[in-house]
Amino acid sequence: MGREIWLKELGLFFLYLTVQVLFFRNLAFFDGMVMVFPYVAFLILLPFGAMNMSILLVAFSMGFVVDIFYDSIGIHTAACVLLAFVRTQLMKWTAPTGGYELSETPTIGQMGLGTFLIFIAPQIILHHILLFMIEAGSWAFMPRAILRALLSSVATLLIILAIQYLFYGNSQRRRI
Repeated sequence: MGREIWLKELGLFFLYLTVQVLFFRNLAFFDGMVMVFPYVAFLILLPFGAMNMSILLVAFSMGFVVDIFYDSIGIHTAACVLLAFVRTQLMKWTAPTGGYELSETPTIGQMGLGTFLIFIAPQIILHHILLFMIEAGSWAFMPRAILRALLSSVATLLIILAIQYLFYGNSQRRRI
């Protein structure tokens, strides 16, 4: 990937982290049952051609920074690394016959709404389930943790779709 792409991705990395930490950190609905984590969109929307080890390192870094601001001990880091690991497999399952153009990013305009949802929904759900299950820490709290994960996944998915339609529209490339 070219230097300008890396600079743009670095800017987006800090933008997603800043928005997560400054705005969404203190945003919880229904007595803490629903929390929104749009920072995962950065990991999901990395270009198709990004190398696996790079994605894992970026995921670790992003999760670590979020853990610092949320005062959690590795919860977000573990969930982000799982998301990065699963992302590669989901790319294979959702790829069209000719494969993806490696320089492109997963957007609704590039993939279509149905394929885009099939691509991002499992990643968001797995991220949130691991996040809330680790946070629960006991089998007694698992039903509540899974419910929180599913409700938060829906909220995060809706925010990511809003980001897609607001900033990416029907274009094939990122416009931020």
